[in-house]
Amino acid sequence: MLLASLLSLLLGCVMAALGAVYCFKPNMIVRQASDVAHRTPRLLHFALPIRPRDGRITARQVRSTGLGLLLLSAWFLLAGFMAIFVHH
Repeated sequence: MLLASLLSLLLGCVMAALGAVYCFKPNMIVRQASDVAHRTPRLLHFALPIRPRDGRITARQVRSTGLGLLLLSAWFLLAGFMAIFVHH
């Protein structure tokens, strides 16, 4: 049970870090996505719901995805902390 709690906390921290980048630096993500020199954008591997509209990715799409990642990370962090506190 403790291992699952720790994994949940770790996953929540990773998602929170990516969500923060997506929320607060959406222009950087949009630049990486529209950069033709690199075929695969580096930070877009994690963003599954982002789909190009008219061949472009907008900052609003990136920011919305970041907000979703932050909410999902909050759930994982809450579940991890609650499992640790209930177990002890």
